[in-house]
Amino acid sequence: MRSSTCVLCCALSILILLLGAPNESAAQDTIVPAASEVSLSEPANPDVGPYFYRGLPYGSEAYYGPLAVILNKGFALSLMEGGTRRLADFPYGIRSVADALAHPTAAIERQGGLWRFVREEMLPLSWSPDGIKWWTNYTGHLIEGGIHWRQLKEWYEAHGVPLAGLMSGITTMSAALLNEAYESNGATAGSAATVADLYFFDLAGIVLFSFDGVSRFFSRTLNANLWTGQASLVFPAGETDNNASHVYFKIPWSPIPNSSLFLWNGIGFLVGLSLHRGDGLDISFGAGTDAAGRTLDPVTGREMATLTFGAGLFLDRNGSLLASAHVSQVHHRLLRLNVYPGVLGGPGENLGAWMILSHDFEVRFGISNRFWLGAGLGLGK
Repeated sequence: MRSSTCVLCCALSILILLLGAPNESAAQDTIVPAASEVSLSEPANPDVGPYFYRGLPYGSEAYYGPLAVILNKGFALSLMEGGTRRLADFPYGIRSVADALAHPTAAIERQGGLWRFVREEMLPLSWSPDGIKWWTNYTGHLIEGGIHWRQLKEWYEAHGVPLAGLMSGITTMSAALLNEAYESNGATAGSAATVADLYFFDLAGIVLFSFDGVSRFFSRTLNANLWTGQASLVFPAGETDNNASHVYFKIPWSPIPNSSLFLWNGIGFLVGLSLHRGDGLDISFGAGTDAAGRTLDPVTGREMATLTFGAGLFLDRNGSLLASAHVSQVHHRLLRLNVYPGVLGGPGENLGAWMILSHDFEVRFGISNRFWLGAGLGLGK
């Protein structure tokens, strides 16, 4: 853990030197006051949207789009250890997902029956290491998935796409199906977790965030939003890498002036502080857990995650992530750095960049472009 902390401190220095003074053009595009004055995403009229997508020309919002949702949400588990990340070779559990959807009762019975399903998947009644799956169902599929639907709906509306809600539903549910197929990892028997995710929590998230009051509460009161990774296809191996989808909260409670309680959840969970500057720039940091891997019983479909230490540093302007540094004890990603489009300025203002350093000091890196619809290219072993 000490070595990971040292790496994070070095990463902080790198990011500060890399970013330097905030981009002047970005500062001119600021559309909300500093978080210490009002909610981070609050428009002129706080009673109306958009709530999660405002078309900012810098950071993670400049990178956001339908393909970014599919790649980052669909392949988010590729951050874990185990198995190949080669897209052509990965044993997608399509048969398992199809079996769970076609025979949900059998999948539930196979994993211990209805009461166990309710206790571990549906309600917060189990706290054992292998029975706390309801946590990711609520935070990931319900809240994060619901915000994904609402944010992408607002993206479609901003780009003049008709039937924005339907289009967003198709896109986000496609990403959810891909996520389940990737998660099933070659299994053939349907999983009760897939039943809970697809039949309940993913759909409930869409319904929940279709209400303006809910979206307004999460956006304005809890200062919640999404930060996606710069998902990339890495050559020459043809692997997917840097895929990530995380929901964050900046809850306006802290004993330190001009700061908020910072929560970050996805493949891992971090707790820390967000420090607010007067120009809309926030510096957030947190420490907690990271998901190193997971085991999946091919017969019953029961799964269990292996947790380890993780910490992160994040710079954002008006909720749009500019750069991040994440350290972890996960073997293939000791350090992960991301700088998003619209940050560097000059000829490279449309480009983003990322770098991942493993515990073996192998380096993978790549670039993205705000006009590549959410896909990037990388090089690595």
